[in-house]
Amino acid sequence: MTKVVRIHEFGGSDVLSIEDEEIGAPGPGEVLLDQKGMALHYADTMLREGKYHLKPELPAVVGLDGTGIVEAVGDGVTDFKPGDSACYMFNLGAYAEKRIIAAGALIPVPDGVDPKNLAGTFLRGMTAQYLLRQTYQVQSGDTVLIHTAAGGMGQLLCQWAKALGATVIGTVGSDDKKAIATDCGAAHVINSRTEDIAAGVDEITGGAGVAAVYDGIGRDVWDANVAVLRPTGYLVNYGHMSGPLALIDPMQLNAKSLFFAKVSLPHFMLTPEAKRAMADDVFGAIAEGILDITVTREYKLDDIVQAQEDIVARKTTGSVIIVP
Repeated sequence: MTKVVRIHEFGGSDVLSIEDEEIGAPGPGEVLLDQKGMALHYADTMLREGKYHLKPELPAVVGLDGTGIVEAVGDGVTDFKPGDSACYMFNLGAYAEKRIIAAGALIPVPDGVDPKNLAGTFLRGMTAQYLLRQTYQVQSGDTVLIHTAAGGMGQLLCQWAKALGATVIGTVGSDDKKAIATDCGAAHVINSRTEDIAAGVDEITGGAGVAAVYDGIGRDVWDANVAVLRPTGYLVNYGHMSGPLALIDPMQLNAKSLFFAKVSLPHFMLTPEAKRAMADDVFGAIAEGILDITVTREYKLDDIVQAQEDIVARKTTGSVIIVP
């Protein structure tokens, strides 16, 4: 028997149902994973509401990312054995104490990396990898703007961008989050709710603008993003917390010959080899101390409603996980 979080309809946090479910042995090509941590992302709340690009058939066990220890393997599984640490992402059914999952969906966790701590940062680490290392490739000497710099995603972006030699300007939603962004590598921090982003960046850069903007907010900061970029700069959008982007006026971009990229992680790991190479880069950054995978807050599976309500209300910072 295992405890799971299931939804029977799309809606608010009240549709989250904690249930017991029978769990059997893994079948051919499958693994039984004893989960140590599950990620809590804003995307999880969108999935619950039926607003995410992945819209599961109902009823469905929700949650997308997790880590754990292999408890048993099915026939034909050779890459994992009981006792191995493993992680996964974009695999529906994460909110569970234990789960059956295809061995091919798992990535081995190297020795020395705590699988529980990794739960809250692996997806974000992979996202940071394709944003900073593949979309606009940050160079030493660049100045970049990173939105929501105190959040779990923003912190990793700040840490890695600074390690690559960039000067980081971060935005946060309140003054009390400025210190968090600074500690993660932001040389300058702007309160996006009380300060003018474009004016702040203009002052910081002496009017030169930034090489790239990494934006997970979307609609509300579009004009500011365009304003702060240098000529031929890159506007990289990977999320839309404030709502979907409006229709884009090409001539607005043409005014400074700007590049715009609307990117998603799955397209950067279309082959197992690409996915593993990205993971190796992330694990290397963790091993070198570039990326901090310390968990800032844990919620029990039983408290999933409160956890999702807190992330929507922006009451969380850093790496937040769900534990059995």
